[in-house]
This record gives sequence, C-alpha cells and structure tokens, in this order.
Amino acid sequence: MIKENGLHRTIKVIKSRKNADKSKSYVASLLQGSEERILKKLTEETTELILAVNSQKTSEMVHEAADLLFHYLVLLEKVNISLEEVIDELLSREGVSGFQEKRERNEKSS
Repeated sequence: MIKENGLHRTIKVIKSRKNADKSKSYVASLLQGSEERILKKLTEETTELILAVNSQKTSEMVHEAADLLFHYLVLLEKVNISLEEVIDELLSREGVSGFQEKRERNEKSS
C-alpha cells in the first residue's frame, strides 16, 4: 500500500476528477477522452524529458519527470490499473535478473 504522501495525494486528485466537468478540469478532459490522447501526452512528455536530460538542466529534468509521472498516473486511472498493482508486479520481479525475467516473459508469449 502506498503511504499518504504527495504521490498518493496526486492519485486521489486524479480519481476525484474522473466525473468532473471536462470543460473545467484538464484531468477530467483526459479521463473522459480517448486513451490515444493520453498516449500522445505521454509521448510528448517522454520526449521533453529526454531533451531536458540532454540539456543537463536539473530543474527542467525535474519538471518534465513530474509531467511524465502525472500523465502516466492519469493513464493508469483511465485503464483502471492501480499503482499498487504496478508496484506489486515490480516486487514480484525482485531478485530475478532483468534478462531472465524478459526471457521468461518472451517464452510465455511464444
């Protein structure tokens, strides 16, 4: 379980906007729109983070990382996946080589 912190508060705000007036809430407009719109925002924010890392400007990196994380959380809400589920998946991989985990995943999908 994620403790009550800034990340948890952000998730609560995202959830609270799910049925809000989309003309007054950016989050509501994303959640009530298409997944494609959120995916485009994720692509945009990822590109901006890459550019910020390349610039070596810490404040820009932090800003763009926050934007990317925010839009990632919105996507999770849109597709009804909790951050806890993602964390549980990460924890299930603990102690397993990333190479091994990927190989096993590929074998399952073959």
